[in-house]
Amino acid sequence: MPPIQFIREDSAYHSFCGLTCVGWLYQKIQDSFFLILGTHTCAHLLQNVLGVMVFARPRFGVALIEEADLSKQQPDLQHLIEEIQRDHHPSVIFLLSSCTPEVMKVEFDGLANNLSTPELPVLFVPASGLDYTFSQAEDSVLQALIPFCPEAPADDRRVVFLGSVNDTIADDFALEAAKLDIPVGGFLPASRFTEMPAIGPGTILAPLQPYLAKVANRLTRERGAKVLSSLFPFGPDGTRAFWEDLAAMFDRKIDLSEREAQSWERIAEHTQLLRDKRVFFTADNLMELPLARFLKNAGCEIVECSSPYINRKFHAREIAALDGVPLYEQPNFNRQLGKIAELQPDLVVSTMATTNPLIGHGVVAKWSTEFSFMPIHGWAGVATLAGMFTKSIKRHAQLDPLDDPVWSAGLMPAVR
Repeated sequence: MPPIQFIREDSAYHSFCGLTCVGWLYQKIQDSFFLILGTHTCAHLLQNVLGVMVFARPRFGVALIEEADLSKQQPDLQHLIEEIQRDHHPSVIFLLSSCTPEVMKVEFDGLANNLSTPELPVLFVPASGLDYTFSQAEDSVLQALIPFCPEAPADDRRVVFLGSVNDTIADDFALEAAKLDIPVGGFLPASRFTEMPAIGPGTILAPLQPYLAKVANRLTRERGAKVLSSLFPFGPDGTRAFWEDLAAMFDRKIDLSEREAQSWERIAEHTQLLRDKRVFFTADNLMELPLARFLKNAGCEIVECSSPYINRKFHAREIAALDGVPLYEQPNFNRQLGKIAELQPDLVVSTMATTNPLIGHGVVAKWSTEFSFMPIHGWAGVATLAGMFTKSIKRHAQLDPLDDPVWSAGLMPAVR
C-alpha cells in the first residue's frame, strides 16, 4: 500500500476561537457550567456568537481580566465559583483558558485544583486559540472527563460513542446499535456529568467527530480501549462504512448497501445540484476531510481540501477515500486565494472570517463553522448535511449580479 500523501505548509491559518466549543457543550452536559478566564474580547465573542441562547439562561460566563490583574499570577475566582454554585447548582465547572492568561503564564492546573472540592469538581480545559482550533477544544473537555469515567472490566465489551451530538442524533445512534445487536456503553460526553460511561480494555471507542484524536489516543493508552478505524458517519457512504466496521469489531458481518442506496435516493434532489460542482475547502474546523469525501461521493470534484491538522492514523480511512484529491495541512491562505481566483470553483467552504469577503468578490462560499453546530451525523443527519451545501449554491443563484468585477488572478487583494 503506498504511503499516505498530503502537503504540510506550516502556515498560520484562520480558525475560529476555541472558546466557542462552549456553545454546544454546555447544552450537551446539562449539569455543567463553563467559566472562561479571559478579556473583554472573549466576552464580546461569546455574547455575539452565542447571544441567541441568552433566553435559555446559559450556563457559561467570563471571568474578566482587567489591567489590575495583569500583575497577578493567580486570579481570585473563589467568589465567582460560590456565585455559580448558588445560582446554577452545577455538578461540575469547566475552567477554560484563553489567549491572554496563557501568555501571562497563569498556572491553570493549580488554580483549578485550589477551587475544586469533592462536591464540586473544577476541571481545567485548555482552549486557547493560540494552540487549538475551535473544535479541538472539545477534545480538551473530554480529556478532563476521563478521570470521572468508571473503569470497565476487560470482559465488558460495549461501544462508547466518542463526541458531542445533540439528543436526536444520539437517540438515532443508540437505536441503530440496538437494531444491529451492538451493545452500547454510552456516550462521551454523557448528558450529565454524573453519568459518564465506564471505559476499559473491552471498550470499543467509536469516534463521531474527526477532531478527537488526542482523547481517543489517551483512552487507548490509559484504559486499554480500542478505537474504531472507519469513515466518520457523515453522509450515506460514511454512515454505512461506520456501522459495518463497528459491527465487524463485535464479530458481526452486516451489509448495509441497500440502506445506503435508499439514503442516497432520499437526497437525490441535492445530489443532482451538487453533481460535477468543483469545491474548494480552506482550513478551519477539522471536519474538512469527511465533508470533502461525502461531496466527492455525491459527484463533486474536490479541487483542494485543506485542514488545520491531519492525523495519519486517526484520519487514515478518510485520507484513503480522498485518493487523488490535493490535501494540505496548515495551508497558506494567500496561496489559496490565488488558487481560488485561478480555478473559480463552484463552491468554497471557508472560515467565518473569510467567507463574507469571498462572497463580496462574487465567490460562492459557505461558512465551515456551521457544520460544528448542526445535526449532520448518521442516517438521521444525511438530508441536513446535503442541504447545507446546496443552500449556499441556491442562495447565490438568487443574488443580483455584482457591479464590481470578480477577482482575476492579477487583481486579487492581499491578505496579511
